[in-house]
Amino acid sequence: MWSTLADLFIGFFDFVLDVLLFRGQRRKHGHRARSIAEDTFEVARFDFVTLVFIGLASVALMFLLAFGFGLPVGWSVGIGITVGAIWGVWRYVRLVHER
Repeated sequence: MWSTLADLFIGFFDFVLDVLLFRGQRRKHGHRARSIAEDTFEVARFDFVTLVFIGLASVALMFLLAFGFGLPVGWSVGIGITVGAIWGVWRYVRLVHER
C-alpha cells in the first residue's frame, strides 16, 4: 500500500515539475505567458494522448517490420524505438514553440 501511495505522490510531483519546466522553456523562448491552467492542459494532453499514440504507432511499426517484412526482432524494436523517440521529441519541440 505504501508503494502505491509513494508512486502517486511521485507521479503528481513529476507532473507538476513537468508543467513548471514547460513554462520555463516557453518563457526562455520568448513566447507569450499563458495561464497555468492552459499549460497544465497542454502538458497533460501531451503526456496522456500524444505519447500514448506515438507509443502505439511505434509498436505497430515494430510488428509490421518483424512479422510483415521479416526483419529480425532486434532490428524491428530498435527502429520502432528510434522512430518513436524522434517523433516524440519533434512533437515536444513543436509544443514548446507554438504560439
